[in-house]
Amino acid sequence: MTGGAFRSVLATTILVTAAMTTLSSCQLGEAPTPMHFGFRMEGDDIVVAHPICPSESVSAAKIVVSVDGEGDGDGFETLWNADGPRSEAVRRGVFVVGSARSFGTEKKPLTKRLPKGFYVGVTVLDQEGHEKFEDDDWIDVPTTRAAKPADDQYRTHGGKIMTRDQINAQRRCSQKKG
Repeated sequence: MTGGAFRSVLATTILVTAAMTTLSSCQLGEAPTPMHFGFRMEGDDIVVAHPICPSESVSAAKIVVSVDGEGDGDGFETLWNADGPRSEAVRRGVFVVGSARSFGTEKKPLTKRLPKGFYVGVTVLDQEGHEKFEDDDWIDVPTTRAAKPADDQYRTHGGKIMTRDQINAQRRCSQKKG
C-alpha cells in the first residue's frame, strides 16, 4: 500500500470511528405512546370515550372505512358525519357513534349497517373554540360486543380495559397559569 493510499484509509477509519462515537452518544427518546379511544356496548349502541384535556371539547365525530382507492377520493368513505354536541358529556368526549342522539347536526346520516370494523374520527377544539386537532381510532365491533367491561370502563382496540379517567390520562394536558 502506498503512503497516499494508507493515509486515505487511515483518514476514512478515523472519520468513521469519530462518526460512530458521536452517534453512539446520542440518545433517542422513546416514541410517543399512541392514545386509544375506549369503546363499549350499551344495548345496541357503541359508546365512544375519546381522551380529552379539561381545556378541550369534542365538536364533531365521524365513521370512516377504507375502500381501496375509492370513496371520498382518498381511499376512504365516510359513512356518518355529525357535529354540534347535544350535551356536556359529548363535549367531554363520550358519545354514541352513528347516532343523532349525541350530535345536533348529522351532515351525513348513517344509511347502512355498520361494518365489522371502522375508524371513528373526532374533531377537538381548544378552549377558544378553534380546531385543535382531529384524531381517529379503529374499532372492531365483534370484539367490542364480546367485551363486558364494568360500569365506567371501556375496551381499547388493543384489548386493554380502561376507566374514563385512565383514557383521559393518556393526554398530556398543560394548564395555563393564571
